[in-house]
Amino acid sequence: MDNFSAAHVSIPDLEIMSLTNESQFMLMFRAQPCENPLEKRSAIQGKPFSGWAMIDSGASSVFINEKIVQDFQLFKKKLEKPRCLKVIDGRKIDSGKVEYYVTINLKIFEHEEEVDAYVVNVGNHNLVLGMAWLKCHNPSIDWDKKSLVFSSPYCSKNCLHTSPIVKSGEPDLEIAATSELPPRYSEFAKIFTEEEISPLPPHRPYDCEITLKPDAVPRHDPIYSLGPKEDEELRKTVTQQLKAGLIRPSKSPMASPVIFVKKKNGSLRMCIDYRKLNEMTVKNVYPLPRSNDLIEKLRGAKIFSKFDLKWGYNLVRIREGDEWKTAFKTRYGLFEYLVMPFGLTNAPATFQHFMNDIFRDILDVYVIIYVDDILVFSKNKEDHKKHVREVLSRLQKHHLYCNLAKCFFSVEEIDYLGLIVSPEGIRVDPAKVVKAIDWSIPSKVVQVQEFVGFCNFYRTFIRDYSRIAAPLFYLTRKNHPWEWTEECATAFEHLKEALRSAPVLIIPDISKQFFLECDALDFATGAILSQFSEDNQLHPVAFLSKAMTPAERNYDIYHKELLAIVKALKEW
Repeated sequence: MDNFSAAHVSIPDLEIMSLTNESQFMLMFRAQPCENPLEKRSAIQGKPFSGWAMIDSGASSVFINEKIVQDFQLFKKKLEKPRCLKVIDGRKIDSGKVEYYVTINLKIFEHEEEVDAYVVNVGNHNLVLGMAWLKCHNPSIDWDKKSLVFSSPYCSKNCLHTSPIVKSGEPDLEIAATSELPPRYSEFAKIFTEEEISPLPPHRPYDCEITLKPDAVPRHDPIYSLGPKEDEELRKTVTQQLKAGLIRPSKSPMASPVIFVKKKNGSLRMCIDYRKLNEMTVKNVYPLPRSNDLIEKLRGAKIFSKFDLKWGYNLVRIREGDEWKTAFKTRYGLFEYLVMPFGLTNAPATFQHFMNDIFRDILDVYVIIYVDDILVFSKNKEDHKKHVREVLSRLQKHHLYCNLAKCFFSVEEIDYLGLIVSPEGIRVDPAKVVKAIDWSIPSKVVQVQEFVGFCNFYRTFIRDYSRIAAPLFYLTRKNHPWEWTEECATAFEHLKEALRSAPVLIIPDISKQFFLECDALDFATGAILSQFSEDNQLHPVAFLSKAMTPAERNYDIYHKELLAIVKALKEW
């Protein structure tokens, strides 16, 4: 409790605590209790919880509400010497002496760390982050905009995950990423089941069809070698899925091997390598929506709720008679799926078709859906409650389930499809900015391709993207010799900086006038699409940058500028 250590914030001596309005603002947080290895966990212990954290420069340290500790049965550690809790003038307050602290894994947006917190009665506040925490992280705080920037060396070195920019919220909104369902939606509690594995869904008209090409020849590939942890996860998953009726023993003449991928939290997920099956499958061409088209529907929205479907594709059955095609082999036997597994080429199209039909009459009105990511949006709180209720009722009717810990209710800013959406517009996800900034210098072509592919997703935020990235494009051309030149290094760092300083793009309003600026260089064209926003200032809607073909590079300057206009009009 006396020193700060890596990925762990300790609490210094408690002296004063001052809750003054001038020195505070609120942030949404999510926390996970750190386990007590000596104590058997009850049903509630270990569950994540969330709420509002108050940043207070007048408080001396980090404090957690004793009600939270009681409700979630957090493991309390006793202080060697109890400490008094005092206000700014030195007076002791009613909370009495502080005798305990707890250790939690604290997450504010994508900023994550372990932190110790004194257990006290802090009224309506769940968590108070005071001066000890502020000194340790030394964040840049804009008190007017209510934003906080994590950029200190301590954060980069010690915190588990870092997010450079965090915006304050409004505490009158509901909790985001919560472990408790808001009371007004309690009738839909069944949707947010805590079961670890999905029940077998019913057959529907949207069952996944696996139609093989006429010349397809069933084949079976050898089992892949697995490590001890993978083998343990394989046994566990197969046992669970057999018990739930999601798979069954098979006598199929074809079979695919098992592979494992790491989840974000480090655990393993069993997947099937269906590449050979996918090659011989007739493709379902049902379209997936373009992310840009979905985001444009959010114009004017002030409040958002997001629902993360639990078990995803497993909520859809395999068409009766096609189960044998999904067979996979393991050291424990040959099995086949009764539900749609991850990895099938037609899975995204099948699931999108299913979701579109369920929500068809309200799609783009107050809900948008990309496969299994559901976003509800509204212009005011009252409408939003009705909209959320309607969406939840349809999920319940169709036996679709959500992961409550990953759902967000009634927030003003939301992460959707890799972008941060708010009433002000869209911006790059700060977690992705951190990933770009920390990207190591490439040492081979495939690493350059990975970085360029990552940046391509955000190219609409980067002015003159093709011009900046040109040296990296050249480096990835076929038969181009590997040489990391000064131009490549400059482009690499320039793209990082462009992502770090990427502007907020407003969501276009088709009823208003657009402004188009175009330009042409020797090897690339560029354009900016803008509109006047509510502040009567011109703001960018999107940036466009296109590399010229060898033939286009021979155009004279006038035709190049005309080419820039033509490409912009084709894009927008």
